[in-house]
Formats: sequence, structure tokens, C-alpha cells
Amino acid sequence: MLPAFLDDRRGPVVGALAAAVAVTLVGALVLVVQRRGDSSGPSIRVAPGKIVLASDEGGSLDVWSMGSDGSGRTRLTNSRAADSFPSWSPDGAKIVFSSDRDGLPDVPDIYVMNADGTNQTRLTDNRAEDEFPKWSPDGGRIVFASARDGNFEIYIMNADGKNPVRLTTEPATDLSPSFSPDGRKIVFRSLRGGNADIWSMDADGRNPTRLTADPDDDQFPTWSPDGSKIAYQSTKGTDGNRFALWVMNADGSNARQVTRTKGGASAPAWSPDGTQLAFQTNRSGANRLVVVPLAGGGLTQITRGSGFNDYVADWLRTNPVLPATTTTTAAPTPATTVRPRPRRR
Repeated sequence: MLPAFLDDRRGPVVGALAAAVAVTLVGALVLVVQRRGDSSGPSIRVAPGKIVLASDEGGSLDVWSMGSDGSGRTRLTNSRAADSFPSWSPDGAKIVFSSDRDGLPDVPDIYVMNADGTNQTRLTDNRAEDEFPKWSPDGGRIVFASARDGNFEIYIMNADGKNPVRLTTEPATDLSPSFSPDGRKIVFRSLRGGNADIWSMDADGRNPTRLTADPDDDQFPTWSPDGSKIAYQSTKGTDGNRFALWVMNADGSNARQVTRTKGGASAPAWSPDGTQLAFQTNRSGANRLVVVPLAGGGLTQITRGSGFNDYVADWLRTNPVLPATTTTTAAPTPATTVRPRPRRR
């Protein structure tokens, strides 16, 4: 089963993903986990890089960072709230994320912090949910989804939180926006056609175009680093109770299934070289992050442990220069319950 917050087909998009950062990868540790029903093939070496993720390892949902092989795992937030949906700035110096730490329970706002977890700053302040933040390629703007005007629509604002502008005006739900690498397009998930499909539009909200149109549930689209393809999760090719990862051309053509794992596959994140996808799966009662090569090969598990869950990740596409500080794991907090978010359609 997938975690409820990624399955707003039947449940919510629970805001729970975090922004985390700061660890250089030196070499790649290959941890191959293959089970009957999973994608098969030769083991692969995980592409170098840094990953931010949300995890409840410390008792509450916080933002963590690590190398793409799972090494150097470091806790960046410790708020006892739900810190979720982290996203790297293009230069790797900052992370944007959503959190309900200062507002109403289960009503998150957008925050930003340095890559080492310092200077956590609130960017939005609403009595409605602001979630799914993503940076523009030039680092000057942030696109996000908000319910501030009655239902979830796509908005854009300056990187300092000023000048928010509504880009979509549909009565149906629009979620999970993401910029194209050239900054000219935004891809997102919408219910406007009566079903959860992938759409794209110009960065100013004009020319909305439907990219998928089938009875299946398509979510969490993200552009490849070269802008030629879009990865997303879909119930297509499954029993309808779980997601698989799919990749299509940027115009919606030539869609193909990438994963066939019994634990499902959600929230894809491209490797910097565009050859691999990281995603979350639940094959043994807990969510873990796994990497799959697009060219074919086995699943490589990059997070391990017991008694906690790891959620949606973002894979840094640049090689930033981080502050020369020593990062250590923050002191764990007493166990708390991560509150579920309201169901959305």
C-alpha cells in the first residue's frame, strides 16, 4: 500500500516531505534489493549527487539530507510539525518546503532555509494550504499549489515570498507543479478533465495542454534535466490499488512504464544525468527510497532502517559549494503522531 498522502485518488496528499540538504557523494554504494514481482536486471551504480527527503525517523516528519547512496544522512528540521515536499534551489544553497509548524494544524505554509538547515524562514501565511513548492531554473521564483481561493490552484511568487500570482482558474483541483529546465513551461496534475491527468502550460499560465488522457490516475509529474521527457506516477499497468512510474516525451507521446514493483512506486525524482529515477516504495511495511535506471536494471534501495518511513525526495541537479561547517544529526525528539491531511479530490 502507498502512504495515504500520495494517494489522493482515495485519500489525501498529506503534506509530508521535507527539505534537506548538504552532503557530497564520494563513490556509490550499491545496495541492490530485488524481490519477486519487482523490476529485474543487472545491479546498477547510483548516480552521484545529493538528495533531500522527508522522514519521520526522529518521531515527527522532518526534512533530511543525504548522499544519493544513502550516506551522510543528516536531519535539517526539528519542528515537531509536518515538514514536507522539500525542493533544492538550482544552486543548491537553499531548500524550500511546506510546514504546518506556525499555523493551523494540517494547514501548511511555504518555508525556505539554507542547505544546512539554518535560517528557516516563512514565505506564506494563509488560513488555507500552500504546498508542493518548486524553484524556477533561475532561482528567482517558486511555483506552488494553494487552496487560498477556495480550491487548489497553481500559484507563483518571488523567491522571497512576495508578489504571489494565481496561474490557474479552474473549479477542479490543480496540484504538483514543476518548472521545465528552460523555465518556459510548468507541468502539473489536474482534475479539470474529470480525471487525474498530467497537464502543461506556459510559465505565465497560458496555453494549458493536456498530456495524458486515460481512465487511470496520473500524478507528480517532473521534467527530465534536459527537458525532453516527463516522469510521473500512474495506476496504469497496475491493479489500480498502487502506482507505477511512467516516462513520456514532453509533448505526452511515447509513454512507457518504468517500474513493476509490488510495493508501488511514487513521487519520481530524476538523477542529475537523467539516467535514473529515485522514488518511494513500500514493499515491507515501511516506505523506503529506491533508484531505478531508465535503461533497465534492478532496483537499488538507498535508505534502510526500521521503525520509520522515508518520503518524497528531490535529487540536486547541480554541484553546489556548501558552507564549510560540520553537520551532525539533530537530537531526536520524543515520538509524535504525524497527523493525516484532509482528503482531496
